[in-house]
Amino acid sequence: MKNFINTVILVARIFPGLKDKFLARKLYDKLSDFVLVYSDKTGGNVAQSSRGGLLASINNLLDVLDYLEHSKTGALTPLLYARRNLLALKLQLIRTAEKPSIIEKEKKEEVSPVFPTPMTRIKKEADRSGNKEKIYNYIKRSPNSRTKDIVYEFSILSERTVKRNLKELVGDGLLKRVSKNKAVYYHA
Repeated sequence: MKNFINTVILVARIFPGLKDKFLARKLYDKLSDFVLVYSDKTGGNVAQSSRGGLLASINNLLDVLDYLEHSKTGALTPLLYARRNLLALKLQLIRTAEKPSIIEKEKKEEVSPVFPTPMTRIKKEADRSGNKEKIYNYIKRSPNSRTKDIVYEFSILSERTVKRNLKELVGDGLLKRVSKNKAVYYHA
């Protein structure tokens, strides 16, 4: 609901910057359609919505916002924030409609306990060992790799995570660290 309200407010902030009456009317129509469909279909609850009408109204509103962004007729910041909120709402709607059990599972995992349970620690260790294995296999395939090469290859891992895993792999004796002209290379 919060995402919906923020989206409506951000789209409303676009109106004062629009000089073209036709575009302002089109944006108003799409926004009012979005609000109407959202309130009728969901009663404020995205999880209970029928996907078709709400997705169509979100897509229509996104189309108008895309046009405004490309034609540079409105203020860019509210446009981008409104698009971000609409896309987040669309993603939430799709996820909820397809796999409600995954959403419920994610909500449960978001609340982390103050003292991690043994299962949480085991999961984290498994993730770390999986990252180490991926990094090790990459360095075996590409000897003399630098940290930035590994970060680029595994864009999902942060530089800090890569460096920590490299340090552990070197400490375990699986990798060799070679320094040349202030550059550090790793090989198996």
